[in-house]
This record gives sequence, structure tokens and C-alpha cells, in this order.
Amino acid sequence: MAIVETSKLTFKIQELPEGASEKHVDLPKNYFEFEEEMHLLEASVDVSFYRTDHFIKCSFTVTSTLELICDRSLKPFELNSTGSFDILFEPGDVEESETAESAVRQIPKNSLVLDIDKEVRDTMLLGVPTRKIHPDYLDEEGVPTEFETKKFGDIKEDSDSIDPRWEELRKLK
Repeated sequence: MAIVETSKLTFKIQELPEGASEKHVDLPKNYFEFEEEMHLLEASVDVSFYRTDHFIKCSFTVTSTLELICDRSLKPFELNSTGSFDILFEPGDVEESETAESAVRQIPKNSLVLDIDKEVRDTMLLGVPTRKIHPDYLDEEGVPTEFETKKFGDIKEDSDSIDPRWEELRKLK
């Protein structure tokens, strides 16, 4: 029998009992590779399986803490998020589909494992806001505060005066 290399989020089909079962997985720091401005600090995944002869239903909830870089100030900050996802694995030819809350997947014919790495990673990414704003720049309701506009020095606006450099350039004609 071949040895199958598995990750923390890969489960052997033969080890899943008939009916309902649950697993808890803690993911280590930087388990997933994200873009430079995002790092996984910690995550835990609670997985529920329901196995029959005709399908395997996998539901999970991921609770994670990510370190992000603020788009406004470039300060790092931590974001806690929770997300859920359901996957229905079916044998044979199945039309695979996916929404933001669930997916239908085919059980790989020659594989003895179910891998949910991609789905857990994507669920974490769905919890990241489009505008990553440090909590220092949010008001009590979570709305970003306005920027302060600062002026340095006195600005003299005189519409009649022309910059002397332009005057010198006009003489070159």
C-alpha cells in the first residue's frame, strides 16, 4: 500500500465513519502562503463530516487571526475573522459548482483522501475587507475617519504673476 502524504486539512476517506463525525484542526503560523501584506498568525478549523454510501458532506468553520498592513498608514494590525463553508463530495461524474457558502465536488477516483486546503484558505480570504484600515483610523461604528489636510508654508496665489522661469523660456522663442 502506498504512503499518502497528507496535510493537516486532508482526511482519509476510509477513516471517516458512517454517519456524523467531527474533527478539530489547529493550523500553525504561516500555514498558508498569502501575499506579502498578509500573514496567518493562528487558525482553528472545526470540521463536521456526514458520510453515506452515496456522498460525503463536509462542513467547516474556520476562526483565524491574520496580520494585515493598513492601506492608509502602512501600520500592521491583527484581524480576527470567522467563516463557514459546506462541501458536498459525490462519487462518479458530477458537475462541480461553487458559491460563496458551498460547493459540490467530485470524489477523486484514484484518491483515498479529501483535501479542503483550498476551501479553508479561500474562506479566510473572504473575511478580509477590501479596504484594510487599522482600527486607530476607525470610529466607534467602524467607519473610517476623514484624513486631515495639512499645509506646509504660505501659498501665495497671484494670478497676474508669472513664474520667472517661464518668462525666461518665452524669451527663447
